[in-house]
Amino acid sequence: MADVTLDVSGEACPMPVIKTKETLEKMESGETLEVTMDYPASKENIQRFATHGGHEVLKVSEQGEVIKILIKKA
Repeated sequence: MADVTLDVSGEACPMPVIKTKETLEKMESGETLEVTMDYPASKENIQRFATHGGHEVLKVSEQGEVIKILIKKA
């Protein structure tokens, strides 16, 4: 279970990445964020943003059109 959840379903890039960044900035180091989306390009963009920011992508899951990414804040 994630410490914080963020649902960016229905939104196209760059908004999912921007909202992920804003949410991570408010979190403490070591906390986890689960981002839910349905825009396929966001999957790669959010993972790239997280790893370049030093965060750890713990899990990526897809169920139909719903994509979830679990990120551990650096």
